[in-house]
Order: sequence, then C-alpha cells, then structure tokens
Amino acid sequence: MPMYEYQCPECDLRFELLRPAREASVDQPCPTCDADSRRVMSKQWSAFVFRDGRPRQLPDDGGYWHLGQKVSQPITGAVRGIEHPEVNKKAPPKPLTVEELERYEYSKEQHTRQVIETGIEPVDSRAGAQQQDINKRIRMRGSKRQETVKRRVAKAVQNLDYQKRTAK
Repeated sequence: MPMYEYQCPECDLRFELLRPAREASVDQPCPTCDADSRRVMSKQWSAFVFRDGRPRQLPDDGGYWHLGQKVSQPITGAVRGIEHPEVNKKAPPKPLTVEELERYEYSKEQHTRQVIETGIEPVDSRAGAQQQDINKRIRMRGSKRQETVKRRVAKAVQNLDYQKRTAK
C-alpha cells in the first residue's frame, strides 16, 4: 500500500498514512484533534508526479505548463524545436501608420519616375514579400486620419500607375 500525506485544517499537523490507492482522496481523521484532513501533495515526491507524461506544477490546478509559462493544452502536433504554439504566438499585424503610408506613396512616386525616365522596370528581390505585407496592412482598418491618408495614397498610386502605362 502506498503512503499518502495529509494536513489537518484545524491544528496544521502534517501526517502520513498507508492507504489503498482507491481511498487516497478520501478525507482522513487527524491523529491529534480528529478533524477531517485533506490529502496534500508531498513536496518530496512532487518531482516524480506526472500528468499526461509531464511533471505537475504545484499547486496543480489542472492546467499545463511549458517552460515555466501556463498554457491551455500540451503540445499535441508537430512543432519546430520545443516551441509551444501559445507561448510563441506572433503579434497580429497592425494597420499602416500615416508615416508608413506616406513613405509608401513616396516610394511609388520614385519608382514611377524611374520607369518613366529610363523605360525599364527596376527589379527588387525583396519587393514581393514587402508588397504582400503592405497590401495586407493597407486592407486593415485604421483611425479616421489613417483612412483619409489611405484614400489619398490609393488615388495617388492609381495616378502613378496610369502615368507609367501611358509613358510606355
């Protein structure tokens, strides 16, 4: 029979009893004051107590832990290294700021001028991923001022695209 540890709520006495496993969670009488005592997790054995194959964190509230951070569920699928999807969540993208919108408009103007002057479309290896990120962030809803600037930039970019097509 295993030995379990109990603590009395009345006199704070910690005591151990040999009990069958099926009776381990049943409250036991305190040997000094006879009050019902609840079972506690022994600190000596806490490193050896596992739930779902992982060491339990004390006090155990039924949650899961990953590298010292509380998560809602254990890792169940394939992950990169030891990363947990909840711990390493990427922050959602934010809408473009007014300054970023104006910088985008300026870069489009420079690009169009270069195409009109040289007749050659410049190639930038980073442009694809950057353009996708900008397009995604432009579609996001921003403040009133951001939306106003966004409309102005959209009109300017349309005009620049028109200039580029007619210049050829």
